[in-house]
Amino acid sequence: MILTQTPLRVSLFGGATDYPEFFINHPPGGAVLGMAINRFVYAGVQPMHPGQDFKYRIQYSRMEDCLTVNEIKHPAIRAALQYYNITEPLEFHGFGDMPGRAGLGSSSAFCVGVLKALQEHFNLPITTPLELAGEAIAFERCLIPETVGCQDQIFAAVGGINFITFNRTGVRIQPIRLSTRRTEELENSLVLVYTGSMRDAHVMAAKQVADVEVNRDQLNNLTELAYAGRNILMCKNYSLSLLGGLLDKAWTIKMQLNREISNSEINQLYQRGLAYGATGGKLLGAGGGGFLLFFVPQENRQKFETKIEAPTVCFKISHTGTKKILL
Repeated sequence: MILTQTPLRVSLFGGATDYPEFFINHPPGGAVLGMAINRFVYAGVQPMHPGQDFKYRIQYSRMEDCLTVNEIKHPAIRAALQYYNITEPLEFHGFGDMPGRAGLGSSSAFCVGVLKALQEHFNLPITTPLELAGEAIAFERCLIPETVGCQDQIFAAVGGINFITFNRTGVRIQPIRLSTRRTEELENSLVLVYTGSMRDAHVMAAKQVADVEVNRDQLNNLTELAYAGRNILMCKNYSLSLLGGLLDKAWTIKMQLNREISNSEINQLYQRGLAYGATGGKLLGAGGGGFLLFFVPQENRQKFETKIEAPTVCFKISHTGTKKILL
């Protein structure tokens, strides 16, 4: 079996500005600051055992046994087989460390992992991480097709902390390299808190894309906050604690994009987080549920995790993108 491990991502600033519907038509474009994390999705592929009365077996949260590619209900696997024009009998496995539909970019990460697994399994030309990200973006937007932005695939394929700009001329990726001490401080100050609900990111994203013109000023403001966040990270004279207030500003702006991004339960959880020591935070992904990300100064961490009364997840930065881990 070929098994790929692909990191999920945490977006700090600039989410919603990475949709082509915005950055192509609105100079100077969008910008995102975020990181791949050590929580992963896995995609496995192996030849189908002979003697079966089906050609494809797909195992994820459900199991599919199919005779043809067109019968496969999992959109990414079906589209990947069509994309590479693969007709050999195969068995697929998909699973992850974290729940899906939670704002961590799992759908795009899985697409990246599936493409990588098929390249490895069939000895197809192995693309560079950036080329793989570009393939995955086109794959999701054109072949599945779904309303997705362009950051998740990059973090999944490349890994690390990155500042990414998007405009009509292309995409530019600036890796952010921090000292070991500053990296550890950042990791120890970020906490994921589960809201208890999931949502369909593509539905939420489609609503945001439809309102790009209406929300142009807010999207430009989110882009500016991404630049500000990059400057805080890169300048060792800036305290990382400044990120908390910046996240709070970004969250306030993002809630203006669509009234369905948050709800009373999420708002209450966010306010509890602030009351118990966080200095700012945001809802990850397109909104409507999933994980809240909080910046919690290290001295407040124990109190925060004890009092928040919701599932918390700690994480580290994944400095590598998708990779083959098992034959």
